[in-house]
Amino acid sequence: MARSPNDSWFAVARTPAGRFAVAAAFLAALFGCAAAPPRTMSLREAALIERGPERGLVEPRPSAYRPSAPLASVAQAPSWQPPMAPTAAVQQVLAEPHLPSITPVRDAAPQAFPTEAPDGPPIDPALLRFATEARTRRLRTTAGRGFPPEAEVAWLGLVDRLDTYLTRSLPQTPLLELVRSSVTLEAEWDFDQRRYGPPPADLARLVMARAARLAMRISTSRAIGNTMFASRPPGRLRWPIENAGLSSGFGPRDHPIHGTRQLHAGIDLAADLGRVVSAATQGYVVSAGWTGGYGLMVELRHPGDLTTRYGHLSALLCAPGDALEAGAPVGLIGQTGLATGPHLHFEVWEGGRPRDPLAFIGGGTGLATSATASVTSGGVR
Repeated sequence: MARSPNDSWFAVARTPAGRFAVAAAFLAALFGCAAAPPRTMSLREAALIERGPERGLVEPRPSAYRPSAPLASVAQAPSWQPPMAPTAAVQQVLAEPHLPSITPVRDAAPQAFPTEAPDGPPIDPALLRFATEARTRRLRTTAGRGFPPEAEVAWLGLVDRLDTYLTRSLPQTPLLELVRSSVTLEAEWDFDQRRYGPPPADLARLVMARAARLAMRISTSRAIGNTMFASRPPGRLRWPIENAGLSSGFGPRDHPIHGTRQLHAGIDLAADLGRVVSAATQGYVVSAGWTGGYGLMVELRHPGDLTTRYGHLSALLCAPGDALEAGAPVGLIGQTGLATGPHLHFEVWEGGRPRDPLAFIGGGTGLATSATASVTSGGVR
């Protein structure tokens, strides 16, 4: 009967020399594993990627493993066993978060724009002072005799002032100031040349260099979207009638018919008879009809405890209970009630008190005094 390789190995291990060899191999393996740090296998060693001859990294090659014996058939394969449940230690590791828990932000920060406080005063006073002195100097100096020394000194002072101003960052130099500086510089330089003649070459070089820097900063400021005048944010209400003249504002005034001093609880918008009046914002009609000195009036209720009134109409284009969108027609311009001419009397009430309508449509200061509390619904508008 043939002996297996395992029997030969056990026979050698029973000898004294074999026992020594096995013990030495065991100790070498033990101390070697303890001393050497674990090494991470690279992706190339794991046969996941390989470097191709032309395209560098290529897709992994199919496994070169080939079974030495045919695989067992499906019938001979062992039945599937469910995976073992993790131990208590593994469950504890899985339950612990890897990163500290961070509570989400409850209230998002409002949108803001970066601003910088100017490092110094605006340049406008210096420009105004320079222009005033330059005009006085031209009046008392004989024409055509060259630049006087005091003019050169004044221009060098303005050059230094512009150098200090242009060292500021772009947000600290508003576009309107830049344009005024450029216009003043070019205009006064042209006036002095007409009065005195050709300027000194060095002075001309300095002034033209500052003019070029101002032009470059103006073009940069415009390129990033800056404007000379701040745009007014849209108001809560829209104009009830377009292209109308403001004939009377909000506040105390002498009544045009009675002559008594009263608080005008709205604004008067003069317009042609018969023009369409539209709703200032979304709401529903509370009342529509004749209302004393208002004449034909429409009253709308809006979200936010806001009420608008449209008085002196010549015709009604809505009825109580109607739901109206912003811009929907409510009536026509007229002269009904106590009115001296065709116009729209427009009121805005908030929290039961009259307010300046211009503050809601983006065109006024929004001043409302405590005297508004004394206004009654029977007053003449």
